[in-house]
Amino acid sequence: MSRRRLLALVAVLTLATLGVGAYALRRSLRPEEVTVLETRALASPQSLDDHCEDAIGPPRVERLGDRIFVARGYDLANTILVRTDEGAVVIDAGMSPARSRVSRDALLAASPGPIAALVLTHSHIDHVGGAAAWTEHAGEDLPIWATAEFVPHFYKQYGLFRRAEARRGARQFGWHVGDDALPCSALGRRVDLEATLEVGVRMPTHTFEGTATFAVGELTFVLEEAHGETHDQLFVWIPELSALAAGDNYYRAFPNLYTIRGTSPRPVGDWIASLDRMRRLAPRLLLPSHTAPLEGRETIATALTRYRDGIQWVRDQTVRAANAGEPRSALAARIGLPEALAGEPALAELYGQVDWSAQAIFTNELGWFDGRPETLYPPAADERARRLVAGLGGPEAVLRQAREADAAGDHRWALELHALLRDREDGPGSDAEREARAATLRALAEGVANTNGRGYLLEVAYELEHGYAPLGRPRPSDSLVDAIPLPLLFELLSSRLIPERAAVHESVVFRFPNEEETPQFVLTVRQGIAEVVVGAPLPGTPEPLATLTTDAATYRRIALQLLGPGEALAEGRLEVDGDALRLATFLERFDRSL
Repeated sequence: MSRRRLLALVAVLTLATLGVGAYALRRSLRPEEVTVLETRALASPQSLDDHCEDAIGPPRVERLGDRIFVARGYDLANTILVRTDEGAVVIDAGMSPARSRVSRDALLAASPGPIAALVLTHSHIDHVGGAAAWTEHAGEDLPIWATAEFVPHFYKQYGLFRRAEARRGARQFGWHVGDDALPCSALGRRVDLEATLEVGVRMPTHTFEGTATFAVGELTFVLEEAHGETHDQLFVWIPELSALAAGDNYYRAFPNLYTIRGTSPRPVGDWIASLDRMRRLAPRLLLPSHTAPLEGRETIATALTRYRDGIQWVRDQTVRAANAGEPRSALAARIGLPEALAGEPALAELYGQVDWSAQAIFTNELGWFDGRPETLYPPAADERARRLVAGLGGPEAVLRQAREADAAGDHRWALELHALLRDREDGPGSDAEREARAATLRALAEGVANTNGRGYLLEVAYELEHGYAPLGRPRPSDSLVDAIPLPLLFELLSSRLIPERAAVHESVVFRFPNEEETPQFVLTVRQGIAEVVVGAPLPGTPEPLATLTTDAATYRRIALQLLGPGEALAEGRLEVDGDALRLATFLERFDRSL
C-alpha cells in the first residue's frame, strides 16, 4: 500500500471513530456534569383554559399579508389558503365535510376566487376528512397533492386495529364530555365524532417521493417529505413568501411522540431531522396545521430549535436511562424537560406527554421487556389482583381505602386500588365499585391539563355510568370505497375470523378477472386460522367449496356490507360456482362488520 493510500485510510478511520465517538458522547454525557436540571411539573388546569383561549380561540380567518389566509378554531386542524393571481392553493381540508364547508365559505369570503390545488400534509382524518367540501366547490378533478406514502398510511389506520383505535380515539377526544370540562383539544376545536361519519376523504391525484414542485400564478410550491408525526408527512415551502406550512411537525404543545389512541411507532429521529430541514429554510412565516401561525425569522428559528431540542432531550434521556438499566416505568416517572426548556409554551404537555413519549421510545427500540426478571413470567392479572385484594383485607376494605385516598386527594392511588377490584373479577365489578371508580376518574381528571388524558379519563367515567356504545357506521363515498385496495379487505378478513365457528379446514376462491395485479385470492380456514393467499393456492389447500367471480367494485361493497350477496347475484354482478349452502356457512365464520 502506498503512503498516500495509507494516510487516506488512517484519515477515514479517524473520522469514522470521531463520528462514532461523538454519537456515543451525545448519549453518554451525564447531564449532572453540565449542571442541567430536569423539571417534571405537569401543566395546570388553568394553563389549559388559557391555552384554549389564546392558541385556539373562536372560529375566524386570520390574514397574513396579501396572500395567506388561515381558518382557525373551526375544527381540530387549521385550513390554510394561499391566493395567487391564477387561483388558490389550499393546505389541509379539515376533519369532516360539515365543518369544512363552514371554514371553506369563510376563507372564500375573505379571499374569493378559484381553487387551483389541494395539498394534504398527511393522512390523519382531521386533515383529510373534509376534502369533499373543496371538491364540491372546485370540481372532482381538483388536483390533490400528497406523498406516495399517503394512501398506504391512510388505509393502515383503518386496518387490523381499527376497532381498538376507534374506541380509544373516542375516549381520547372525550366523546360524551361537556365543553365545561374539556373546553378545547389542545390542538384545535373539540372533535365532532358524529360529523366524521360522513367520510369526505379524497385520495390524492398527484403523489411524490422526496420533493415535488408546482407553480400556480406567481408562486412556487415546494413539497418535501418530512417524516414526523406520520411516515407520510410533508411540509410546504413557498419561497416567494418565505412561508413554511409545517403540517403536524410543529404546533404549540409538546408533540404527540406517542398517542394514547394507539398507533404505530412514530419516527422520533426523523421528526428531529425534519425540523432541522425546516430551520435551514429560515422562514419568515410558519404556518402549522394546528394552533397559531408564527411570524419573524428569529422568532421562528428559536421556536423550531427549542421544539426539536425538547424532542431530542426526551429521546436521549430515555436512551441513557435504558443503557443504565433503569426500568421503563421508573424512567418514565423521572424524565422531564431541561430547565432551559421547561417553561417553553410550545412544549407544554397539553397534547403529548413526556412520560408517554419516553415509554414509547423505550418500547419502540427495546420492546416491552424492561430487563426486570419478574416481568418475564408474571402471574395472570386477575390472579395477581385477587391475591393483592385479599392481602389488603378484601374487596370492602380495598374500596374503603380507595375512598380514603380520594378524600385525601391521592386520586392516582385510588385509581390503582380500583383497578385491583376490577381485575380480580375480570369485569366491571359491583355498582358501588363502578360508581366509586367513576368518581375517582373525574376527580383525577380535574387536575389533568393534557386534553387527551383528561378526555380519556372522563369518557371512561361516562362509560362506567352509562355503558359503552360504539360510534355509528361511517358513510364512505363511492370514490373512497373504489380506492380501497383489495389486499387490505382480505387482510382484514384474517383477523375477523370467529374462532369458535372455525374448527374446519375449508377454502374458497375469489376471482377478479379485471384486476391485473390481484386477479385471484384464496381464503382458507384451517382450525381457527384464516389464511389469505394471492394467486394460486399453497400446497395442502383443500379443494375450494366454491369460486366467486366478480369485479373489484362489487366485492368492495359486499365486504363493507353496502351490498348484499343475494342482490349482487340477482343483478348478475356476482357468479358462484360451487356449493352455495356451504359457501354461506363459510362466510358466516367471519365478522364482516365495519
